[in-house]
Amino acid sequence: MKSNLLLSISVCLLSLEGAYAQLNNVPGHANDSLDFNSFRVMVSYISADTQTLNIAEIEKNSVSHLGEHHQLVTPIQFMPGAGDNMPGFGWDNWLPSVYNKEATQGSPFFLPIYVPGLVINQSYHVISSKDYLFNYDKMTGNLLMKRGMESPIAIDREQVNAFCLKVDQGGYIFTRVPLINTNEFFLVIYKGSKYSSYKLYKNRFVNANQKTNGYTTEGKNYDEYEDIESYFIVDERKQEWNLFELSRKSIKKMLASESVAVDLYFKDHRYEEITESFVSHLLASLNR
Repeated sequence: MKSNLLLSISVCLLSLEGAYAQLNNVPGHANDSLDFNSFRVMVSYISADTQTLNIAEIEKNSVSHLGEHHQLVTPIQFMPGAGDNMPGFGWDNWLPSVYNKEATQGSPFFLPIYVPGLVINQSYHVISSKDYLFNYDKMTGNLLMKRGMESPIAIDREQVNAFCLKVDQGGYIFTRVPLINTNEFFLVIYKGSKYSSYKLYKNRFVNANQKTNGYTTEGKNYDEYEDIESYFIVDERKQEWNLFELSRKSIKKMLASESVAVDLYFKDHRYEEITESFVSHLLASLNR
C-alpha cells in the first residue's frame, strides 16, 4: 500500500505544478479571485517539504480478524458412535466446513493517519492550526478533524469550500466543483485554463462471502472497504464536464475536439501507462 500511496503523492505534485503555472490564465476569473488565491495557498502549502510523517511505520490495520471461526454449513446431527457403520458415511458429509477470516482489507479513510492540512471555508478564509490534524472519509464524504488525543469530528461540510492534506513529500487538494456536483469534494488531478480533471471517491463495505461445499471454495474470506473511483474532465471554456476512464479510447472520446493534439501526445508517449499522472501531463500540454 505504501508504494501506491507514494505514487499518488507524486501524481498530485505533478498536477499541482502544472495547475500553479496555469492559474494566471484562467478565463472568467480575475487573477486575484478568491477561489484561485486560496488554491495558490494550498498548492504552496503542500509543496513545502516541512513534514516528517513516517506513514510506513503506522500504516497498519487496527482491526484484526485473524482466527475468527465461521461455520458455512450445518452439520448433520446423529447419535454419538453411530456413524462408522452407516451406509454412505463419510466424514466430509457431516463435519462443519470452516475457514479463517482474514484481516479486513481497505479502509474508509483516504489516508492511514491524520495529517496536517488547510481548510478554506465558504467565506474563503484559510483555517490553519498546528494543533489540527485532518483526514477524509471516503464513505461519508466528510472532512474529519482531530486535535491531540481527542476523538475526531466531522466538519460541517456546508462550511467547507476546499481543503488540502499534507503528507511527507507533497499532498492532496480536494475542492467543490459546483458544475459537477455541489455536494461532493473532488480530488484535483489537474486544474487549468482550458481543461481540468478531478477524481471522486466513494467507498462501500463488502462482507466476506466465502462459500465451500467441502471440495471447492469460492468468494473472499475477508471483509473489504471497496473504493469506487470516478474521473471527470471539465472544459473550462464551455463549462461542460464528462466522465472518462483511464484508457486511451475513453480519453480520446472525451477530448475529440482536440483530436490532433491528443493523437500526437499519445504517439509521443505510446509506451506509457494510462495513469492519473498521464492525464495530468496530457492536460498540461493542452492548456499551454
